[in-house]
Amino acid sequence: MKSKTLVYGTMLLAATAFASCDNNSIEELNFDVSIENGTTTVKAGEPVTFLFSGDPDYLIFYSGEFGKKYANRNRYQAEVQDLKLGYNLTLQYARKNYRNGLRVLVSEDFNGSYDEESINAATWTDLDGQLKVPVITSTDEGYQNGSVNDVLVDISAYKDKPFYLALEYNMAPLTSEEIANSWRHPDVTFSPKLSYTLDGKTVEKTSPKNDFGFGFLVIEGNKTDPKYPLTTNCDDSNVKIQGRNGINGTHVWAVSSAINASKVSADEGESIKSLSAALTSYTHTYTEPGEYTATFIARNANAWNMAEAIREITITVVEEEATTTETNN
Repeated sequence: MKSKTLVYGTMLLAATAFASCDNNSIEELNFDVSIENGTTTVKAGEPVTFLFSGDPDYLIFYSGEFGKKYANRNRYQAEVQDLKLGYNLTLQYARKNYRNGLRVLVSEDFNGSYDEESINAATWTDLDGQLKVPVITSTDEGYQNGSVNDVLVDISAYKDKPFYLALEYNMAPLTSEEIANSWRHPDVTFSPKLSYTLDGKTVEKTSPKNDFGFGFLVIEGNKTDPKYPLTTNCDDSNVKIQGRNGINGTHVWAVSSAINASKVSADEGESIKSLSAALTSYTHTYTEPGEYTATFIARNANAWNMAEAIREITITVVEEEATTTETNN
């Protein structure tokens, strides 16, 4: 009797194990992709319809466009070309005594701490004079305005390493005469732009707040004057410093966050199916001419196992033909 019980127990255990293994299994993955009408050359702006055979649980699509390439899904460092720094810089309401208190600088050894000790410890350079500021040569004692526009500097030496961009505003204390006449330190507006080529596409960063991340360090400045206090501001368009009533002088640094053009986010695909009803086709529109590798990742998966199939199709996108209108005279 004991031996029969052992046999039955062994059989039950085997059956349970078989059922468990069966529950862990996933369906065989049979999946393929083709193009409707069979043509892989389309015009820009013309929809491309991909046809699917098989019904995977999950389907992810990489169009092959900028930022959506399967080959770059694990890439966090990219090759950058033609790195350039451009900017406009305006100086307003500058009297003779404080027309030369601006510098545009770069550093690759600043430690990122916005304190005077760290600023002073860093090496700051104006790239051999290529970074320019408004020069006012007038000897007029009254207010003068000046600006430099469309400054463009090749900074390819920094294309694969982090650096910091800074605007230093340093004005001497107001004299007793200037104070008596309610004269004030000038207003400065700085508008930087970073441009470079990445994967054949021109990238531009123009927001001082979001792209450059400027912060301020006030070493000296009159913030308590009720009528003309020192003000600093950084938004999507400009970095602005208004020195105003700088009785003891006004010394302010506006310094960007670390800028690293070669640091990129990994490309991401788009989930177009997730345990939903069967998907037999998908349509995508390419808007720019070029050659694109469209990649589909099909998966069947559960908590224990996964099967995956990768299918790729090269799509050639050509210029949309210009339409001409004929008139009869």
